[in-house]
Amino acid sequence: MSDHASPDLARLWLDGDAWRAPAGTALPADIFADPLSSPWVAFGGIKAGFQISVDQDVNEVDVWNNKSGAPYKRIKQPPVPTIAMRPVDYSKATVLTLLQGGSVAETATDSGMWELIEGDEEQFALILVVRDGAKQKAYYIEKAELTNKPAEEMGADDDVEGFDLEIGPLAPDGGGKAVRKFLTENPVAA
Repeated sequence: MSDHASPDLARLWLDGDAWRAPAGTALPADIFADPLSSPWVAFGGIKAGFQISVDQDVNEVDVWNNKSGAPYKRIKQPPVPTIAMRPVDYSKATVLTLLQGGSVAETATDSGMWELIEGDEEQFALILVVRDGAKQKAYYIEKAELTNKPAEEMGADDDVEGFDLEIGPLAPDGGGKAVRKFLTENPVAA
């Protein structure tokens, strides 16, 4: 049995929130504030949290006289992050994301019928926060866009309507990382 395992160091993220704002919105002074203040608007229900994955193309290069059994050099392309999440409500943040820069218009004055008019593309800022009691982790994306036309799932396993979003972070205008990570504790402090 290992003497190095510690459940105090493990995290079980059972709670969290997602927020969106116009692209380029600055990082809040307290990214863990709940709620975040305007212009940040919250996504409502999100089924099973979110997933952040990173793809990176790597090409191995060799030379004719390399006998080591390992590549001589690796050429790595920039990592490309993708965020997947499934909002399951019609919160303002969900609808704005689905509209991709479009609008909502009443079909006639006082008709009570509203049309969702999709745009072509829209960039937005995104914050994702997860919590395990007092321990928290957050991601800040200054600029992102929806990379897919999401499937609208109705009557699936649990009958909760949802939208399978794939969000692609973009390079920030001022430079820096596309996805920035924050914790409420320093995991490498002595």
